[in-house]
Amino acid sequence: MYLITNRHLCDEYHYLSVIEDAVSSGVENIILREKDMSDEELTNLYYKIVSKISYLHNEFNLIINNNINLYKNLNFSGIHLSFKRFRQLVKDEFVFEDKKLLGLSLHSTSEIDILEEIIKEKNIKVDYIILSHIYETKCKENLKPKGINLLKEGKKITNIKIVALGGILPENVKEVSKYADDFAIMSTLFTCKNVKLKIKEYKI
Repeated sequence: MYLITNRHLCDEYHYLSVIEDAVSSGVENIILREKDMSDEELTNLYYKIVSKISYLHNEFNLIINNNINLYKNLNFSGIHLSFKRFRQLVKDEFVFEDKKLLGLSLHSTSEIDILEEIIKEKNIKVDYIILSHIYETKCKENLKPKGINLLKEGKKITNIKIVALGGILPENVKEVSKYADDFAIMSTLFTCKNVKLKIKEYKI
């Protein structure tokens, strides 16, 4: 399971508690996705998280979203990028660290095709791709969901780990898991009262 953070859904105390409870319940990947924060603010948040949870790489991965400066300068497990940002970095001949995770957000089979070409040409290690959004979700209220078919077709094109995102709930996670290697959630955990119980409901 991947947990994508959103501090706008709750206060700081609950935010940190959600991350702590998620990790203690076996969530292996936390994507720090606070896109409107400065480097200084993100750095402060990073240290609050690692001190709260006693951050160890062998227990869970703490992944920074899109921020190259912090990816380089802090002890993150890896980076998650938009496909546009990834392509620009490849064009600029940015060197990704082999020992760190690299994840990408994709939204179509055509993007997966392009990614496969880039990987073959540049020999870049991509650890996972998040495909979204699969079901209706409040985060994308005005956009039509891609549906399970995106996952099905994605599996035909790539061997990279596929993570499903968007409206993934305990009642549909079994269906999702037929066609994806893992799934990601955000608002479900940050708005619930009992994180550990909610995570149990997701266990297949």
